Amino acid sequence: MQIIKKGLFTTIQDSGRHGYRHLGIPQSGAMDSRAQHHANWLVANPSNAPVLECSFYGGIFRFEGHQIIALTGADMNPKLNDAPCEMYRSIEVKSGDVLAFGYAHTGTRTYIAIQGMPDVEQVMESYSTYVSGGFGGFEGRVLQTGDSLAWKNKTPENLNRVLPEHLRPHFSKTKNIIRIVCGPEWGQLSTTSQTLFGQTQYEIHADSNRMGIRLRGEALKLKDNFSMASSATLPGTIQLPTNGQPIVLMNDGQTTGGYPRIAKVIEVDLGRLAQIPPKGSLRFKLIDTEEARQLLLYENKKRFTI
Repeated sequence: MQIIKKGLFTTIQDSGRHGYRHLGIPQSGAMDSRAQHHANWLVANPSNAPVLECSFYGGIFRFEGHQIIALTGADMNPKLNDAPCEMYRSIEVKSGDVLAFGYAHTGTRTYIAIQGMPDVEQVMESYSTYVSGGFGGFEGRVLQTGDSLAWKNKTPENLNRVLPEHLRPHFSKTKNIIRIVCGPEWGQLSTTSQTLFGQTQYEIHADSNRMGIRLRGEALKLKDNFSMASSATLPGTIQLPTNGQPIVLMNDGQTTGGYPRIAKVIEVDLGRLAQIPPKGSLRFKLIDTEEARQLLLYENKKRFTI
């Protein structure tokens, strides 16, 4: 595969780099793991296989051999050889075919799965790109015009898979409810701010990325004289900086931080959050940990019973 025109931020991502947070290494991996899983299923790859994650604008790719591909996630008006290219199904391409994307008009991140494995080295047991650290994926960076990627697959086979309609996402710019559980410092929010947090419609700030999603809304306040030492964080941790505007840490976010961890986005809603575009909006809904656990169990069961 040749990159004819680079996207805004296209990287190789798998299911993430796990077991290294004690060394300060974030997990990275696909921001929308559901879309990654579906893309891999469509091309008969293992669910944790690496894919291309295209953010906001996908770019143009030319294939240099017979391949089986699939597209999931954000709709970037994909075209194959200038004809509309259907998403959520396996697609056979041949040498010289050109896949082109526009800008996302629903969602923000598109995933390209290619049958087989990319010819790149694993770093810490993962193919995921960690751009800030400069390792993983393709030379530890975003893909650029002129780059060439090879996939290891001598005998591509199209199983003609189509993702069932009821499993396909329906992205919204404004009607988003993101479920959360209380964080370790939830009790340090003032009573007024605890109520306000669930009532505020937050806007996604343009200065959001794979490290964290910044929110804009009514400023929250902590109780007087609160301070804390740097403490562990995870993807989905919602920190509250001194300006009172929450930040949701994402896949490339730091592993520790000194801001209060007022809440955490539940695992099954992280991908939905990652697909809300800048200036899109959301509201938070507080649930208990048992409900969050049941939702995760249901999500995992649904993913593996396509």
